[in-house]
Amino acid sequence: MKKIDAINKIQASLDISEPQIITPKGMIYEEHIRQLSEGLLQSIIDPVLVKETSSIINDADFDIYKSATVWAVARAGVNWLLTIEGEQLFALAFGFDSLDLKMYGSSSGDALGEWCS
Repeated sequence: MKKIDAINKIQASLDISEPQIITPKGMIYEEHIRQLSEGLLQSIIDPVLVKETSSIINDADFDIYKSATVWAVARAGVNWLLTIEGEQLFALAFGFDSLDLKMYGSSSGDALGEWCS
């Protein structure tokens, strides 16, 4: 996977799904989503193959990611946005080492929703 592939995959998610984001009181949903989307797009990295070693939530989507080819496509500090190769799925994980990431547990086609979870 190349960076342009990550950009296209994330942008496709932004274009086709309404992000499941709670808007803070006093903010306009569309403006809030625009700001968060810009932040996500600025956090895109050159994709890195990753390994998830555990999950916070038992019986979530960990097994799907554990047995698939998984790429990190965005990063901010210890948070990594993961995607499965060939699938329009995203999940958030955390850790310092790309080969030892802990998933928060769930995944969906909503890249921004997962990124902000």
